[in-house]
Amino acid sequence: MPVFAALASGLISIYLITPQYSASTTLIVSRQFATHEDIYRDVQLSRELVDTYREIMSSQRVLRLVIANRGLSYSVDEMQEKIDVQPVRDTELINVGVTDSDPVLARDIANETAWVFKEQVVEIMDIENVSVVDEAVEPGGPSSPRVRLNIAVAFVVGLMGAFGLAFLIEYLDRTVKNPDEIQELLKVPVIGVVPRADGEDLFVKSSPRSPPAEAFRTLRTNIQYSRVDRPVKSIVVAGANPQCGKSTVAANLAATLAGSGFSVLLIDADLRRPMQHRFFEIDSEPGLSSLIFNSELDLESTAKKSEVDRLTILTSGPVPPYPAEMLASERMEGLAAEVAHKYDYVVYDSPPILAVTDAALLSRLTDGTLLVLDYGRVTRDEAAGALEQLYKVQTDVIGLIINSMPYSKSYYNGYQYYYGEKKK
Repeated sequence: MPVFAALASGLISIYLITPQYSASTTLIVSRQFATHEDIYRDVQLSRELVDTYREIMSSQRVLRLVIANRGLSYSVDEMQEKIDVQPVRDTELINVGVTDSDPVLARDIANETAWVFKEQVVEIMDIENVSVVDEAVEPGGPSSPRVRLNIAVAFVVGLMGAFGLAFLIEYLDRTVKNPDEIQELLKVPVIGVVPRADGEDLFVKSSPRSPPAEAFRTLRTNIQYSRVDRPVKSIVVAGANPQCGKSTVAANLAATLAGSGFSVLLIDADLRRPMQHRFFEIDSEPGLSSLIFNSELDLESTAKKSEVDRLTILTSGPVPPYPAEMLASERMEGLAAEVAHKYDYVVYDSPPILAVTDAALLSRLTDGTLLVLDYGRVTRDEAAGALEQLYKVQTDVIGLIINSMPYSKSYYNGYQYYYGEKKK
């Protein structure tokens, strides 16, 4: 904004505003002194009369003569706008300034005004001691526009406007950005802050020493110690709104747990917009919907091994017409109990909470739920609404995950320095 304002001011000042030139002449108006004793009194009187002289000089009587003498095309009103008569403080001097687009004409008008005033004031006020101290000369350059000053002022004003706009945007921004603030607002701990990882999905495998991968190792530890009396083994990863990165979080969390030596099953329970088969580059069918719908199928024949050791994937399968009914079925409840005994950890990738009821249905079958909040996209009201939906079904909310935190934030400066990663 300040750069644009300065550039615009410069272009306008140089190309759109007609340059104006100023010329000025100085006169002295004094009275005849009768005696030496009258000098002080007469000087004071002359100073008091300066305002009267100024009005006479810009009067129609004087200006009409100036126009006639110089053959000008200006009206009296236009002349009054061009002429500026100012007394010099604490003196008997009067400065006559004239501004015009023609420097020669500005000089001539100033000098002509002074001489016409000198003649007319004698008749009007019976004063003869009017002298021209300095005649106007042709100005060497324009008095306006003052390009450098205009650019400087525009830059400062633009800078002030930029700061004001930034504060206004920040004030009106209701999205989740500060983990401490959202933690205080929702009364739920933030147990994971994941930095932005553009262009990568399964980054704990492709970039195990990156800050995002380290963030998931921290998240894994926080989950393991979040419930001392009742360990969390089955987890629903849900987002407040669509495209919050909950599928990426679920995949990387499952891979991180498997990397610690645990047997892990990742279930793509998002039967509306499944993503896990794309992340791991495997077939989506058969999958969870197939297993629920077809009682002849079993977990061993449906689940698929992944490229990550000890991590098994149960893809979504064919997209069913009524996903919520399938997730609320007795078959799904039995499957959840079965996988909870077979694996050390079970991670469910579920649909967004505010969009559909699927996540709430799944949360009743697990030990707890992780709520993923996308940095700068989900609002505080949306986060509170999603949490309220989970509480309505008496879900144990393990904690919040702030996803896609920019690298510039202080949370990851330390990671970046330690691992030697180049800032993105």
